[in-house]
Amino acid sequence: MSTAQLTATAAPSSRSLPLRAGLMAAASISLALLALLSRYTRGLAPELVTWGRFVLPVLVLTAFARGADWRAAWSLADRPGWLRALCAVIAQACFVFAATQGDLLQAVLLYNTGPLFIPLVAWLWLREPLRPATLAGLALGFLGVLAVLRPGGHALDPLAAVALTGGVAMAVSQVLFYRSAQRQPPLRNQFKLYTQAALLSLPLAAFGAAHTPWATVLAGGAASEPLWVLALALLGMTACSLGNQSLRDLAYRGMDNASTLAPLMYVAVPVSAALDWLLFGRVAAPAALFGAALIVAGAVVALHSGARAVGRTSP
Repeated sequence: MSTAQLTATAAPSSRSLPLRAGLMAAASISLALLALLSRYTRGLAPELVTWGRFVLPVLVLTAFARGADWRAAWSLADRPGWLRALCAVIAQACFVFAATQGDLLQAVLLYNTGPLFIPLVAWLWLREPLRPATLAGLALGFLGVLAVLRPGGHALDPLAAVALTGGVAMAVSQVLFYRSAQRQPPLRNQFKLYTQAALLSLPLAAFGAAHTPWATVLAGGAASEPLWVLALALLGMTACSLGNQSLRDLAYRGMDNASTLAPLMYVAVPVSAALDWLLFGRVAAPAALFGAALIVAGAVVALHSGARAVGRTSP
């Protein structure tokens, strides 16, 4: 079965689920790389980096956009689309701020609490069913989050609260993304999201530009990365952002339940831990490793439950 046939299928077969799982895992790795690259934008205000996270993909996609794509992006009648874009701006602003100002692993981990809220949002808003085994897998994943955070040891710091806010916003955005992925071509879906988010985040860009030390940035001072590093980091973030959205679009298209693939977003957590160790010499604590194992186990349980359910309903 080709990719085009796969994405056009109304209800995926059990054989298609491993491919969709692989696509979602690859999207999660793209997210971890995006967080890593944001660490190399030192000197630029996080608000400006957040705006760049949206406007640079728009510049790339403009080369492929057609009249119908532009009309969809500028339409004020699509209120769920604008709400999705607003949630994406909030989620990414929180994520970039936490990743650039704090610990990479913690930022990615707390941002990826979003999948814990996705089934609840889908159940309350879209009336999607919650399978018991999926709930068990998500609960196991949440225990892993608690193990990494060690809430009994200390209170959450402000950066952790920011990252958690991003996770909740991401959950709402992803549920809306899952619904729109069923009705629109992938290019239009992405072009609309990035264009609307770039417009909504213009106030952030203005605020960030006013607080960026341009003299230091342009001179490549000690408080900023060299210009070539900033340029490569922003280009890499653009590629990871487009890859993340494209892979998620392919993974979600034709799915009958948004909760099935959600736990695979946690793949970004162990990847971030490995990057933190390899590049910054930060070794994850035993509690973090134990929590990561629980998160992966929870994802496997939830995904396996989805595969069994699809197998029962497939002809």
